[in-house]
Amino acid sequence: MTAHAAEPSASGEPLLVVNDLHKAFGGHKVVNGVSFSVAEGEMLALIGPNGAGKTTLLNLLSGQHKPTAGRILFSGMDITGKGAATSRAMLRAFQDGGIFLKLTALENVMVPLLTRGVAVREARDRAMAALCSVGLEPVAHERGERLSGGQRKLTDFSRCIAAEPRLVLLDEPTAGVHPHVAEAMVSHIVKQQAANVGFVIISHDLPWVFAVCPRVICLAGGEILCEGTPERVGGDPRVHEAYL
Repeated sequence: MTAHAAEPSASGEPLLVVNDLHKAFGGHKVVNGVSFSVAEGEMLALIGPNGAGKTTLLNLLSGQHKPTAGRILFSGMDITGKGAATSRAMLRAFQDGGIFLKLTALENVMVPLLTRGVAVREARDRAMAALCSVGLEPVAHERGERLSGGQRKLTDFSRCIAAEPRLVLLDEPTAGVHPHVAEAMVSHIVKQQAANVGFVIISHDLPWVFAVCPRVICLAGGEILCEGTPERVGGDPRVHEAYL
């Protein structure tokens, strides 16, 4: 099933276009003919049962995996199999808050800025501002190994935001953290989206994604089962049978 197109950006074209994407490992099809688009500043949720292909789909978008077939366009540029290496305006935060454990929180946030040629002083200022915006100023100089799981996720999120992306890919941003941290994470996501940063969000925590994401795609068996508003997806009998 092909998803409905997102609303066009100011340029008249969607920011992200995924066209008939396939990924197989051996003979097992993990992503099978997925198509959708994301507009500038849009918030899109990806839901579905474990094994539906959600994380593999993000891996394809970010360039960690190369698709078996299909194309990915970002801002009109073909980034198929390249992801962030080609488009630095699309960044990925990981489910486990994948930061460098031997670096401080501040240093972690500085890394992508320095690799993009930002001067050290500017990188430090931008990194500290990003950490402060999510309440991590008190632990800015703590090494990653001393941070809690929630603090690691917020550090990873800060690392994305400091780089001033147009689109952020989030994999279970509120999973496994204290409810207060989860609430803070959602607040920061909504704040960034209000500043026209787009998000593609995987989450099993349906109440909050249904509350903040105007559009939801449900994956099952590597295919798009249903797509639309939270009300439409949440009320679809196929979604209940496969997932809810």
